[in-house]
Amino acid sequence: MRHFVLIYFLFLSVCTFGQEVERRLILFGDAGETNSKQTFLIDKANHLQLPGKTTVFYMGDNIYPSGMGLTPPESEETAAILRSQFEGFRKEDVPVYFLAGNHDWDHTGKEGLAKVQAQEAYLKSFNDAGLQFVPQAGTLGPFHIAISEHVLALVYDSEYWLFPHHPESIAEEQDKFMTTLAELANQNKDKALLLISHHPMASFGDHNLRFGWRDHLFPLTKLWRPLYVPLPGLGSLYPIFRKTAFKSPEDLPHPQYQDLIQRIEQAVSEHPRVVFLAGHDHGLQYILKGKNRQIVSGSGAKTSSIRKNKNLKYRYEKQGFAVLDCLDNNDLKLTFYIDSPKDSLTKSFETVLDFENTK
Repeated sequence: MRHFVLIYFLFLSVCTFGQEVERRLILFGDAGETNSKQTFLIDKANHLQLPGKTTVFYMGDNIYPSGMGLTPPESEETAAILRSQFEGFRKEDVPVYFLAGNHDWDHTGKEGLAKVQAQEAYLKSFNDAGLQFVPQAGTLGPFHIAISEHVLALVYDSEYWLFPHHPESIAEEQDKFMTTLAELANQNKDKALLLISHHPMASFGDHNLRFGWRDHLFPLTKLWRPLYVPLPGLGSLYPIFRKTAFKSPEDLPHPQYQDLIQRIEQAVSEHPRVVFLAGHDHGLQYILKGKNRQIVSGSGAKTSSIRKNKNLKYRYEKQGFAVLDCLDNNDLKLTFYIDSPKDSLTKSFETVLDFENTK
């Protein structure tokens, strides 16, 4: 009887809605700090891997606060943070891809290029084809990965686009990137197209700069979530200065970020099945905007607020991760997993992506 039950649940794990899972993508963003929740979620995610069918993406901010250390002891400490994310998966022969985020680029500091190159060099030192840093450090991309016969992933370094310390203009690289992206989208209209980066094309988290009453009344929760010390009036200074005096390309309203969004959306506008995958904002979101689908999985190690919006079909402001299943009928199924209060992994949301509804 026990053997029957085991076989039954194993069958359920690889079949969903009557369809078999051809490929499973486990999606973590912003997991670059080792804490109890991060460790728990990565361990439980490894239990969800389907042998021979699973790929893991870490979508940037793999090392907080400022990327890979360049000299000991910082280089050793930051290497340990990186290992915490891939060792368990690689022991099970699950391919792992790392993308760069703004914190990996020295928190957009002047040593950014050196630090992403150091992160790439460290991963390459394992001589493991199943462990990769993509695209090549210090390049925009795109790096393309054939997920299955019907799904193509295009990975690019969005922080390279936004980084403020390039020694010379990258306009020519940006134009070439957009041309290549449009060509690949046009050549693969028969496949679902996954665009994977650190920065989302849409988000209703902190980087959207939409602040709610809690931000104005309890601003110290930005430093530590339980710190509910009311500071009426004074608390409004942070939202005001964030929007005016401290404008950053890391925030969606910034012209440089908007240029990235508009040009990428234009490049893939004729493709019928596009899904954007990203981190950056520390939470879980599923956004339907026009015919595009945005998945934000940015709470591997940190949390932040997410505002309500009519286009936001799911939101979660604490730690968790996303799983995207490529089914054998060409559907894509999205599942969000969160850490429940009883320290057990909970399936919080599940849907098959609808490409017919484009409102």
